[in-house]
Amino acid sequence: MFNSYRKAFLYLSNVILRTSTTPKLPIILQSNPSTFSLKYSTSTSDSQSFTVDYLIKKFGFSPETALSATKRVHFDNSKKPDSVITLFKSHGFSNAQISNIIRREPNLLISDPDKTILPKFEFFRSKGASRSDIIQIFTADPSLLARSLEGCFIPFYESLKRFLLSDQCITKTVKYYTHIVGHSHRTTHNVQVLLDNGMPDKKIAFLLSHWPRAVDMQTDVFKKVVDDLKELGMEPSKSIFLVALLAKSSGKTTWERKIDLFKRWGWSEEVIVSTFTKYPWIMLVSEGKLAAVKDYSVTRMGWDSMLLARYPNIFSRSLEKSIIPRHSVLQVLVSRGLIEDDKSFSPFRASEKAFRQRYVNCFKEEAPELLKLYEEKRNLSQ
Repeated sequence: MFNSYRKAFLYLSNVILRTSTTPKLPIILQSNPSTFSLKYSTSTSDSQSFTVDYLIKKFGFSPETALSATKRVHFDNSKKPDSVITLFKSHGFSNAQISNIIRREPNLLISDPDKTILPKFEFFRSKGASRSDIIQIFTADPSLLARSLEGCFIPFYESLKRFLLSDQCITKTVKYYTHIVGHSHRTTHNVQVLLDNGMPDKKIAFLLSHWPRAVDMQTDVFKKVVDDLKELGMEPSKSIFLVALLAKSSGKTTWERKIDLFKRWGWSEEVIVSTFTKYPWIMLVSEGKLAAVKDYSVTRMGWDSMLLARYPNIFSRSLEKSIIPRHSVLQVLVSRGLIEDDKSFSPFRASEKAFRQRYVNCFKEEAPELLKLYEEKRNLSQ
């Protein structure tokens, strides 16, 4: 049976997940500054020249960046681009925000703002979005302004309404992860995959509102990931399945670096598979924290690295605020023969109240000293 688990896990390790698209940026010409003036004066049309001057004066573009932008847009008068700028300003966008938007989507300067841009603002406003919400959304992803209202925005809202129930919740999700709108068809298809595999509406709602990037994969890749997680024994109806999906949305490179890190600790593929299926959160912990907790656990606490695979939840604890202060208290108790050094995870898993009661307050004579030590170590982290 493990061979089938291993096969599924290896696929998860090798699959390339594209979780977001990078906004199309103007291509910066790597031209020699000394020859730019000559190129600019001899190889551009009048409309290109006007466009370059406009972009430099209005937005502070460098000459190279402005000339590069003319590969995507050019105009011979300022009427239309001025109307675009005016519309943005009338809706509260700052000069810096407008400049950022135009750098990423220069084509907007030749659009009809009342037909291309304004309807998107009005759509979000009709859904209860505030002015600041609208500014945040379109500054984060200006490419949305070039998308169809009927073909993208409206179907997106309708498909999410079943799960997120209110316009306010949908707007919150969009603010958190704007790419979900541009990938609305993909999101819809992937949500259907989850439904077909028995994931309840409530779980899907949580995924969309808290971790929307987890469903931002190519649908064929998403289907394969879902199938392989199920082959590892994970059930789509369980919350742990959501965590595993989120872990896979972090991307192939991040995933592979962590696998290599675990192997350097001496973990076999079997151990890595077992740890992931038991605690997929481990693939969401930063490499820096993984290394720091491992080093402290092995060098200071005397744990074997394999013990970390047995108790992977320790990686969810703060090293400075929890692990070090609690270990310091335990060291004193062990040195005085008050408890055994059983290398248990229990002291680190306990709530703050439970830890103080079990390892500080219950030792009447040592309690003041232990509490002082504990608080000092916690305060150091701040």
